[in-house]
Amino acid sequence: MALLLKHQTVQQFVARVREAYRNRDREELVRIARWILAALNRGDITDAQCRSAFGLNTTQWNAAKTKMTNMVKASNTIQGAVGE
Repeated sequence: MALLLKHQTVQQFVARVREAYRNRDREELVRIARWILAALNRGDITDAQCRSAFGLNTTQWNAAKTKMTNMVKASNTIQGAVGE
């Protein structure tokens, strides 16, 4: 399902998500990173919109996105851990 915004532009929304990402830690940070990556994969937001909101160039954004991906993967590993 596409991201439908009624009272703000996509750019304004991405800026709000960026602020949330800046001001969170641990589980909340991973949750927001997971949402950003999923929204990018769905095409709801673009890399260019995120780069702009984060104030990064392409290389810096790619590094940030890799860091988000690694955090989400690590969280998935922890969430899937079971005793042996």
